[in-house]
Amino acid sequence: MANDERYALAQAVARQAGALALEFWRNRERLCIELKGPQDFVSRADRDVEALIRRALGAAFPDDRFLGEETAAQFTGPIDRCWVVDPIDGTHNFLRGIAYWNVAIAYVEEGEAQIGVVFDPVSAKLYHAARGGGAWCDDASGSVRLHVAATHELAGACVALGHHDRAPDARYLEIRRRMMESGVAMRNFGSAALQLAHVAAGHLDGFVELQLSIWDAIGALVLVEQAGGHVAPFAPAPAAKAPCLACAPGIARGLRALAGI
Repeated sequence: MANDERYALAQAVARQAGALALEFWRNRERLCIELKGPQDFVSRADRDVEALIRRALGAAFPDDRFLGEETAAQFTGPIDRCWVVDPIDGTHNFLRGIAYWNVAIAYVEEGEAQIGVVFDPVSAKLYHAARGGGAWCDDASGSVRLHVAATHELAGACVALGHHDRAPDARYLEIRRRMMESGVAMRNFGSAALQLAHVAAGHLDGFVELQLSIWDAIGALVLVEQAGGHVAPFAPAPAAKAPCLACAPGIARGLRALAGI
């Protein structure tokens, strides 16, 4: 019952956080933008949205741990009975006025996500899943169960190949070459969690990125799993990054070979 309550809470808090983030987005010219590193931006919006989420989750479950992107340096302890949060996934898009960003909330026990919520405030679409309960998308027209694509061939598949812009990595060029040779259509929309939600919904056939933090993907991967998709192992430590791959099961073997994951 506790996790049922957490699941309902995660959805409600994602909507609240999304409303605050959307207000910042509509008035983003007023934001003070800081640079943490090359192409690594943070703003008051990121911090305020994370603070809202932390307060709301902590009020309901004060004994749960909290790991958020903007406060990760202060995190201690195992990732167990822990909320893992990216307050604005796709910050670069957010700050440039590109409508492809989201609020991502996951609940993790013993390193495995039990709950995943990805809220797209611009489209008002709430993607959510609890382990064992399927994956769903709620919007103004109602709630729809998600299913990954039935794609069985790499040729013609549409795969998001994500990468960050903070340091060059020649491995991506090699993966792109292999994908091009295999007839894969490649995209990168700049938000890992939302692209994974779109894999769960069947809009994309797969997603690959070689270096992601735990808050970027752990909850959204539950969406893909519960929608019938294939997910490669993903369990980075709080201060580390790891490869992430998720896709329609029919292309899993081929895509993992192309990506080297």
